[in-house]
Amino acid sequence: MPETRANTDRNGVSPAFSADEGLPAEFRVYVSLLEEALEKMLPGEDIFAGPVVEAMRYSLLAPGKRIRPVLTMLSAEIAGGKGSSVLEAACAIEMIHTASLILDDLPCMDDSNFRRGRKTLHRHTDEATAVLAADALLMQAFRLIGLAVVKNRIPAAEAGKIIEDAADCIGVPGMIGGQWKDLHLREKKLEELEYVHSHKTGSLFILSATIGARLSRAEKKIVECLANYAKNLGLAFQIKDDILNFQSSYAELGKDVLTDSKKITFVTVFGLESSTALAADLIKTAKASLLPLGPQSSPLEKLADYIYLRKK
Repeated sequence: MPETRANTDRNGVSPAFSADEGLPAEFRVYVSLLEEALEKMLPGEDIFAGPVVEAMRYSLLAPGKRIRPVLTMLSAEIAGGKGSSVLEAACAIEMIHTASLILDDLPCMDDSNFRRGRKTLHRHTDEATAVLAADALLMQAFRLIGLAVVKNRIPAAEAGKIIEDAADCIGVPGMIGGQWKDLHLREKKLEELEYVHSHKTGSLFILSATIGARLSRAEKKIVECLANYAKNLGLAFQIKDDILNFQSSYAELGKDVLTDSKKITFVTVFGLESSTALAADLIKTAKASLLPLGPQSSPLEKLADYIYLRKK
């Protein structure tokens, strides 16, 4: 494993880079690959449904951190494959994430006005088109996952399991179940908060971290290490989001702030200091999950540090 850095913050997390600069420079090659591929993997223009395609482009190609698809490409390389070989799956992950943001922002959900530095999709177009664009992104994601399993010659049984896990990630066992519970939280209970965030956010982090490895035919123990890492990483990511919603500004985040002040979140229940400490503990646990993978897991350690230290 890499040497422990001497300089750490008060919660023991090492600042490997300036969090204000976004993803560490070594990851930007993955982001460049992804940005080039995303546009190509969208549906072509449709003579009658063109506005839906435009809406998909508007949200998907907006400036984003691209953490989850980068995680997919990194996991492929840890498993001995190439990040470029799982590019379709990485794009699928970003499409799933973008669809979740479109739905999360709707008036019947969080009723947000801004996302990624621009108007939310339903403000840019209309609610019906926004919902259809989110649905279309999810369908395109499954199409790309299908292409990925064929491209990487994954046996039928394993290909079926990958599709099943992707469906569970999005459905009631994952993001949809977590989103519904988030809208209906009534009690300040730790187990209910953990349920919301492990499903609403954590499930996609787990899929992101494991699908690349599975497409690269990783051994079971590698997939398990990555799943444990991603489970804790996803929860830490959401807690950090809750913190930034209180501490940051629209200029920094590019989206609405203080929207969680009347909701039940880790910050409103436990306060900023305890929430920050919990996020730090989760990052440490995530990094500890990588120990069996040895030095090759160093990029994932740096990604975990970024998630804790990020400013947006």
